[in-house]
Amino acid sequence: MDELLPLESDQIYRAQIYTDGGCEPNPGPGGWAAIIRLDEREWVLHGNDPDTTNNRMELQAAVAALALLESSLGRCQVELYTDSQYVRQGITEWIDRWIGNGWRTKHKEPVKNQDLWRALHQLTQAHEVAWHWLEGHAGHPFNERADQLATQARRSLQAGLEILEPDMRSPMNPAGLTGVEICIKAAGRGGARPGVWVAVLRMGDHTRDLSGSDKEATTNALLIRAAAQGLGALTRPCKVTVYSDAEYLVKGASQWIKGWQARGWQTKDGKPVANRAEWEALLDAVARHHVTWQIVTEENLPSDMERAVLVATEVLEGLADAADM
Repeated sequence: MDELLPLESDQIYRAQIYTDGGCEPNPGPGGWAAIIRLDEREWVLHGNDPDTTNNRMELQAAVAALALLESSLGRCQVELYTDSQYVRQGITEWIDRWIGNGWRTKHKEPVKNQDLWRALHQLTQAHEVAWHWLEGHAGHPFNERADQLATQARRSLQAGLEILEPDMRSPMNPAGLTGVEICIKAAGRGGARPGVWVAVLRMGDHTRDLSGSDKEATTNALLIRAAAQGLGALTRPCKVTVYSDAEYLVKGASQWIKGWQARGWQTKDGKPVANRAEWEALLDAVARHHVTWQIVTEENLPSDMERAVLVATEVLEGLADAADM
């Protein structure tokens, strides 16, 4: 498949979004919610997180709502209402300076919640968004509803119920975000020979192979690059499962990266994070999608992982033949 999910309509819809989020205690278990209104139609998103902050929940609500509009309708004119000055001021006043400073504040500290800010910034490029601040708990009906939904999401988590993933279904997109699977493989260098990376994308019965090589990059760097390239090939937001047999990639993307960012791209031992440029590129690629990272073993090996290994072998053989000519 040459492209995944091309946009098919130039129509621009007008929508209103009301968001809220919070924790108790802060940091701690949190919930978020968003109400999206389009003419007389309405749909609701909500989710929670067992270990988060008020600000992350406020950001998550805005990110989820704008991502759903992009996946369902393409570019929209959006009036977004939030009771978080952190969100409104961050996206309208601070973010250009952060980007210009390499995602650092005016005090040279790493920007907190950088993954969500990157996602939100990309989504504001996809829509025409006007940002409005509403005073919380002041009686505005949609703000009050969003607050109640976010509170319910948080309390369900505290009561021992399941973690709520964003419900990406809507009247305009009843099936939800399109599901995509990506299998990642990288093979290291041998002598002066380059290493290669492979990403096999699957959407239903359609597959696409992506690959590349590099004489300088390590196998770990190639793994990250493969994931970024695979996600970057998707032309609209998707619900993506990324499979890899490399714990470095899976745990790095799903667990370690938030801590690295919070420490200014340093490890717990105070050392610079290896492959920072690749990780930052992956953050940008992840921002538009709902991504789950899955480690694979011989017992649960997807068939497309076997395909990724085959493609990597073929690419390596081709490089070897070219070098011997």
